[in-house]
Amino acid sequence: MGDDVRIRLYDHLRDARLFAALNYRTFRDSIPKDESVDENEFRRHHTWLLQHFAPHDPRKNTVFVAECEGKYAGHCWLGQQTDFFTRRVDPWIFDLSVAKEFRGRGIAKRLHRTVELHLRERGHDVIGLQVMAHNEGAAQLYEKLGYRPRAISLKKRL
Repeated sequence: MGDDVRIRLYDHLRDARLFAALNYRTFRDSIPKDESVDENEFRRHHTWLLQHFAPHDPRKNTVFVAECEGKYAGHCWLGQQTDFFTRRVDPWIFDLSVAKEFRGRGIAKRLHRTVELHLRERGHDVIGLQVMAHNEGAAQLYEKLGYRPRAISLKKRL
């Protein structure tokens, strides 16, 4: 892990454009290749997601930003998710993304470690996330970080 990586809290004025662009790419890449999506509709939906889930609102979210070589390298967007079955509200990673040019430097692991420390300091003992089945690289990273499957979402083509 490079010493040139700095993790800090999100600053909306400074980070909004870069956050939205990286988050857009991440969410867009999360759609399986065999599922077509209208690009204009997806852009509208992404805009709605950012407005509805409000990464800039510290009452709802905490976003950590990674800088490397003085550039925006990635982020971890931490919010809350209500469990569908138990109704328990737990911390949830909405997006952990590192720009392609900065991958392989341990930045995702550093962001994740920062989130874990942040949550432990606040008395939390669990964290969740979702990863798409076709995103094998992310699934492998999360498995290395200690995540285990809790549910399996299934889909069938008719």
